[in-house]
Amino acid sequence: MKLDTATNLKQLEKIQSIAGIGYWIYIYDEKNMWWSDVCFKILGYQIQEFTPSRKLLFKHIHPEDLEFFEESLHQMKSQAIEIEFRFYKNGELRLGRITGEVDNNDNSQLREEVLFQDITDIKIKEFEIAKAWNKALEAENLKNSFLANMSHELRTPLNSIIGFSELLETDNLNGCVPKYARQIKSSGLHLLKIIENLLKVSMLESRTAKPVKRNFNINKLLSDIQSNCLINMKNMKKEHLKLNFSCDLEDSLAIIKSDQIKIRSILQNILHNSIKFTEAGSITCSYKILNHTIQFSITDTGPGIPNAFKNKIFQRFRQVEENYNKNFSGTGLGLYISRLEIELLSGKIWMVSESDVGTTINFSIPNVIRVNSQDDVNPTPEIYNWENYTVVIAEDQLTNYKILEAYLQRTNINIIWAQTGSDVVKACMNHAEINLVLMDINLPHINGLEAAKRIKEKRPNLTIIAQTAYALEGDKEKSLTAGCSEHLAKPFHKSDLLLAMSKYLP
Repeated sequence: MKLDTATNLKQLEKIQSIAGIGYWIYIYDEKNMWWSDVCFKILGYQIQEFTPSRKLLFKHIHPEDLEFFEESLHQMKSQAIEIEFRFYKNGELRLGRITGEVDNNDNSQLREEVLFQDITDIKIKEFEIAKAWNKALEAENLKNSFLANMSHELRTPLNSIIGFSELLETDNLNGCVPKYARQIKSSGLHLLKIIENLLKVSMLESRTAKPVKRNFNINKLLSDIQSNCLINMKNMKKEHLKLNFSCDLEDSLAIIKSDQIKIRSILQNILHNSIKFTEAGSITCSYKILNHTIQFSITDTGPGIPNAFKNKIFQRFRQVEENYNKNFSGTGLGLYISRLEIELLSGKIWMVSESDVGTTINFSIPNVIRVNSQDDVNPTPEIYNWENYTVVIAEDQLTNYKILEAYLQRTNINIIWAQTGSDVVKACMNHAEINLVLMDINLPHINGLEAAKRIKEKRPNLTIIAQTAYALEGDKEKSLTAGCSEHLAKPFHKSDLLLAMSKYLP
């Protein structure tokens, strides 16, 4: 199909309109200028509103780009050009692009032919794409760094656990059992800490964690934390560091109501970092209370935090050293968890750091209530004698059963071992003398929750305590709904087990 000239021009104008590309022509000898309809729209005018001119065009160019713009048009006489520049449309600053050349076919009249486009939106999208791409690359690098680091952090304690366990299997121990056992326990606790941190991040990020406020003595809490810090310093061979704790309140007046567990976690994470990175000098921890807000300050004389990392240290998996040759171990979760826990308590965290001088990390927790008496005091450990009572340990793993058996050995309680959900239900139905059930949840045949429901249907007054590795938010509620009176998340301490049982056994 053959089109006439008028049709061709109409189609060309339509294409230019769709593409948002204008077109102008300038005749040098006559100093006449013509704009296409799109050019008028780009500069914010009605179509063919007036006769265009070079002078009017220059008024739209940003003053700082005008000289460059004019020189580029002049250069067009000798070669084709493409430039980007800033211009104004109805007072709004935009970004434009022109591509053009000067036609001199008849060697007599110079004619400037230029394509004109507003590329503001294109550039914004390009910037957003580049930003998203850089963010994706950063996330990928961060993930790779984290996985490599996590592999190291997990394999290190596992190596100790497996290695010392193999040594315990040999006959020639020469009195090394206690030392090896301590190493296994220490490595196991380190491994548990890593797992707990990963679970804690999951709960905090999902906003399923909730504050649990109780009365406690803040000075006593700081004293306990100080003792733990001294042990850590000894393990890190940093006993030479000075560790100072300063309390704003007298011991008898230092009872407040807030989330003790989270405040302990926050302080321990920050102090652990300070000890790890400080080689000489001191570490000071202090607090003050003002208008129901408690503010903590932890100051160290470490190397300080480089400016490039000051906005990153409270992000997850971030460490000042993120390469294979780093000098300090760690998952990069401690300060991130602290930030999330502080935000959960409606608080805020900030820091001041100077290279070769040290770092001060401050955080504040609002809505702290001072009280006159202390509830929730942990009871003094007791020696229990339950020789007239019987407990069923529902546990399919032999090693876990042996641990519970050892924990209960000195209580003289009678023990029945049930290895499946069906076995524990049968035991409770056939032995009226059973006083308590320690129920694992992940049991063969029927799980512990279903077993608890069946037992409660027949023996509603029988106490069931869940002891399970299910430790995420909501798991405790599932246990209680099934009929359990307590929920102990593995691994738990011997004292936790005995305390829980003592509530239901005289």
